Amino acid sequence: PSGRSALAARLANAARTRGTLQRSLTMVQPGFDRLAYREPCPSPAAIHALGWVNRRIVLPRIVKLAAVDFPAEEVARLRSVVHPGAAAFLAPNHPEFMTDWLIDKEISRRVSPLMAHWASYEVVNIHPAAQWVWLRNNLISNAPGGSGMEYSVRWARAGYGVLLHPEGAPSWHGDRVGPLVPGVVAMAYDACRQGREPVHIAPIIWKFHFRKDVSTALGRAIRHIETALEIPSPSPASLERRFADLQMSLLARSLAKHGSPYARRAEEISGTEFFSLQSAHADWLLEGLESRHGLKAEGDRARRVHRLRRAIHTLGMRDAPAARGERRVLAEVERLAHFTHEHYAGPTLTQEQIAESLTQTRLALVTRGWREALYGFLPVAIAPRTVSVRVPDPIPIHRGAEGSGEETAARQSLLQELRNRLQGGLDRLNGEIESRVGPYRRPNPFSS
Repeated sequence: PSGRSALAARLANAARTRGTLQRSLTMVQPGFDRLAYREPCPSPAAIHALGWVNRRIVLPRIVKLAAVDFPAEEVARLRSVVHPGAAAFLAPNHPEFMTDWLIDKEISRRVSPLMAHWASYEVVNIHPAAQWVWLRNNLISNAPGGSGMEYSVRWARAGYGVLLHPEGAPSWHGDRVGPLVPGVVAMAYDACRQGREPVHIAPIIWKFHFRKDVSTALGRAIRHIETALEIPSPSPASLERRFADLQMSLLARSLAKHGSPYARRAEEISGTEFFSLQSAHADWLLEGLESRHGLKAEGDRARRVHRLRRAIHTLGMRDAPAARGERRVLAEVERLAHFTHEHYAGPTLTQEQIAESLTQTRLALVTRGWREALYGFLPVAIAPRTVSVRVPDPIPIHRGAEGSGEETAARQSLLQELRNRLQGGLDRLNGEIESRVGPYRRPNPFSS
């Protein structure tokens, strides 16, 4: 009993601390609107200062990025399209949250310090003081109804370059590029239509990898999630077995919590059956949401989730508690869509794959206390890593017949070409660093 009381006291204290942190962030000046768009006002002094802090302190000492492998020839390829007299839109992959922006900042420091960067309005507008800093560092908020696209086109045509992640949200998949949103193509076409200077979309890819065997640190990360979620820890086993047990426990927990008709099967499945059961459960949750909101199951899962997000937002305007419950169900559907057969059914798992899955799980499910609130803003790697950055060939943009079906088809083809170059570049980079990653691969209990 005394142990349980102490644990309860610690949890209560953590909740109070997190509440204080959240209240301090919400105590803003009267009239401050987080949804309002404000145009960046770049300050070279502020940009230079943050670039120095990022390179010397944040990357090596806070986020544990021990080295940035960005060869001179790759920097030169990027500079060939980012310069006065040309307009360039830089389009990197997006495997992580926040750390990616820190890499963005290091790339701009080496190529074009006054480059503009797109970011979520939830980051840019979190507080008046933070907004003051971000706007002076040339961050463009994606606030609804804002004029960020017009600013981007002007800034790109001025020769400084504009960087945005075309996947939109972080994928937490280091080996795969997800579906792209069309904003980068739309801005490139607008820039091409407005001027005579050459316009390019420059794909950029990077891959994080550990510098040594980090199995002990991965074991601690598994234990942290087990403790936070009160999942019994099995007897000592290999790292891959502990990882598999955690994934199966999380699935069984979700099945029971949501009253899934597949709950009984969780006691009988093997590793190779895991993905089919998880997919069936996710489909059941998704269909239930669509049924409650009067939506048809049309399109791919991403499109269905998008429609549900809008429907739940509408529900929230008249029934906030019900909307919160529906958002939790939708968030679980999205979590289940991360660890899938498509991404994790190979014969082996890399340390990086295990780490990215654990990070995504912790962000989604472990949310109590100020430490987790801080981790949600800046997820720190479990051990020092290197990031390797490469620049596939930039894509030149040519003016099309405005508003015609031919231009629409050309835009769609261009977006697919951008994704192909990103994924192709990432595949080549994975082959390049395999000698540093391969020795630490683990047998995959989920292999098909």
